[in-house]
Amino acid sequence: MKTSTFPALLKKSLPFMWILAAALTVLIGVVGYSTSRQIQETITRQFNQQQVILARKISSHIQNQTNSLRNDLLGLRNIWVGNGAAARKLLAQYRQIRAGDVLAILVLGPRGNPLWRIQEPGWEPDEIPRPSLPALAAYLPAPPAPDRIWIGRTQPLAGRWVLPLAVPLGPSGTGPERSPQGAVVMVLDAIRMARNATAGVVSGQTGYAWVINPQGILLEHYETEFVGRSIFEVRKARNPNLSYKAIDDLTRESLLQKMEGTSRYVSGWHRNRVAQTEKLIAYTPILFYETPAASGPRKDLVAEEFWSVALVAPIEEVSGLIRSLNIQQFLLIGIFQLLIIVGTGLFVFISNRWSGSLAAEVQRKTEELQKSQEKLIHAERLAAVGSMASHVSHEIKNPLIAVGGLAQQLKRSPNLTEKEKNKLELIIGEIGRLETMLIEVRDFTRPSIPQKKNSALAPLILEILALFSPVMQDKRIGCETRLDPRLPDFPFDSGQVRQVLLNLVKNALEAMPGGGRLTIRTFQENGQALVEITDTGEGIEQENLAQLFRPFYTTKKKGTGLGLAVSYKIVQDHNGDITVNSESGRGTTITVQLPLAEQ
Repeated sequence: MKTSTFPALLKKSLPFMWILAAALTVLIGVVGYSTSRQIQETITRQFNQQQVILARKISSHIQNQTNSLRNDLLGLRNIWVGNGAAARKLLAQYRQIRAGDVLAILVLGPRGNPLWRIQEPGWEPDEIPRPSLPALAAYLPAPPAPDRIWIGRTQPLAGRWVLPLAVPLGPSGTGPERSPQGAVVMVLDAIRMARNATAGVVSGQTGYAWVINPQGILLEHYETEFVGRSIFEVRKARNPNLSYKAIDDLTRESLLQKMEGTSRYVSGWHRNRVAQTEKLIAYTPILFYETPAASGPRKDLVAEEFWSVALVAPIEEVSGLIRSLNIQQFLLIGIFQLLIIVGTGLFVFISNRWSGSLAAEVQRKTEELQKSQEKLIHAERLAAVGSMASHVSHEIKNPLIAVGGLAQQLKRSPNLTEKEKNKLELIIGEIGRLETMLIEVRDFTRPSIPQKKNSALAPLILEILALFSPVMQDKRIGCETRLDPRLPDFPFDSGQVRQVLLNLVKNALEAMPGGGRLTIRTFQENGQALVEITDTGEGIEQENLAQLFRPFYTTKKKGTGLGLAVSYKIVQDHNGDITVNSESGRGTTITVQLPLAEQ
């Protein structure tokens, strides 16, 4: 009986998983759409409630300001009724409140004539709104409202809209014989009061507040040119292409009826953008009270004058938030579906990726082992060559000294022909070359522990360049140094490192027999001091790069093949490294790396 493997079963179940994923996607989409509608209604309702709270704060601000001015007005009456220089005291008191919303103060006599006044320049006394004295009889001090004031209607005056307040002058007590003996009248700047109350109020991101009086006159609006004009007229003037019946009806039936509530309407603009804009609106009345308390036993304690404040904001600012949530929701649905679709292949991908990472790690470890093995073989080879070279050097040195000495003696003989002298010169020269090679073999085979001391690298490089300066001039080789001044002193054997740099600079100069440019650069990187020696010579063939540091390997006709091997050994004894980057016909760069800290 055949048994299906797990991958085969998974492959067969894929269509059912995709169908299930599609069904879940549709279900989530339907539920998400319904939820988003509910969220939108909830957020819209909460946003409008926040606008109502802001409108109430504006209303309270104006009411508190009116109550404060009402107290000032009662205080002015007390000053006038008292003894002393009333006018002077009245003037001083007025100067304290004049910086606020007060435009004028009048004191009326028994016949209604002005006894004292202070007002805006250019106003005539008869222009200033004030009540008739008989109308103030009901406002004489008497229980249960001893501090009742008269509040008039907002009206235009010399380009302003003003709100008059008044208190009667006369005896206190009760009885029909009482009548006002005069009045103190205060005229308020209605527009300034509304502007101060709405200053800094922003609903949402760009929403704003506006205030109207019972005649629909705008006392405050974001569009300053609307102030002092009918709200019904300015709408049509700003964008006559729309019908404003809905907001006009809302204004007449709710705002001008002292009602509080929320709604939405279509406007023809918002701020500086003239276009059809759906807005949310929240509104509340601003009531003026003739007595200090907001409520009392008598209904007439609430003045006939009232204002209404409304806050409006584009509904797009709320729906934009909902749209952002919807986008996030559908993104989550898409991600969920994508995960279902690619989920079956994810395990295979991860397995392949893990296998590839494992193979790469094995390859890296293998390369590290190969490098370690090559270094070990190289070290063993150097040890074997060194042992053999030391023995051969010892065996050759003494006979070579004898042969050289005899050749020098024969050269001084007077009976030699010129041909014989030339042969002796050749013998002496070759013996000198062999002695030089033996010295290099000795240096290579003799164990030498670096004597490290904190030293600077730059002076050592400059000293070597000064030594080779005549050679570079003869060969027409230019030199450029880029020595990092931030490279700190660090521990190294200056004698051994000097030998390494001498050898490398000498090789670089020899690689440019027809002239060129030598560049030496120092810098630090990853805790290493690096010296780059670059020439523009003939370069090194790729097949020769791997043999550069092998003992006795050389491409020079008179080279010993030990210079680079000795240099490499010295750098390794310093726990450093030498790397070579060369391109045939373009030049060579050799980099010496030395640790900045003792290892």
